Amino acid sequence: MASDITLHYFHGRGIGEPIRLLLTVGEIVFTDRRYSVDEFANMAALKAQLPFGQMPALEVDGVFLGQTDSIARLAARLAGLYPSDPIEAARSDMIVVHQAELSSALAKMSFDGVPGAPGTKMVPQEERQKRIAAWVETTLPGALLRLERLAQEGCMVGAQLSWADICVFNRLNQLLDIDEDVLHADFPKLRTVYDRVEALPQIRAWIQAHQDDYPRFRADG
Repeated sequence: MASDITLHYFHGRGIGEPIRLLLTVGEIVFTDRRYSVDEFANMAALKAQLPFGQMPALEVDGVFLGQTDSIARLAARLAGLYPSDPIEAARSDMIVVHQAELSSALAKMSFDGVPGAPGTKMVPQEERQKRIAAWVETTLPGALLRLERLAQEGCMVGAQLSWADICVFNRLNQLLDIDEDVLHADFPKLRTVYDRVEALPQIRAWIQAHQDDYPRFRADG
């Protein structure tokens, strides 16, 4: 078992949040090292250690690992949240990839380049909101319906909590921040998955400790 784990990523949830949540749910002790974009831009020594020069990166006993999906899969294994059955593992993989594609779509509508990369700027607010509103209206329902059809009763895969549930919960949080009615009556199984993960004591404690990242959950919100 790894004894010294550090997640290197930016402030905020972003694509690093599922990794944080997986480690948290699995009660894996880790250091959550966060950087500003400007700070990271000037950290040549750190970048030289990153396999692809980018974050998120997971440092495990001095070994740096890159690529978000690979890191999340490792975090899931460490946390006991990766299915042991090969078919269920493959199903969980495809669900995680699908929900990540929703994040990529939102990023492309929100930034004029790769988020966090030097020179990348956010699209002006009015144009960004217009793009996202149209996508939520026309494209998102079909993407969520695919997840709804794949979901089991209370879990995305099989009968046990897995990394697919945590990743879907994280993505639905992002979508609910955009439109609080996104989980309407057409998606009862997704709502059940979301509610089950939200009720986990580890998740509740994490959100409570990071309310700046979860404005919908603020006591004064």
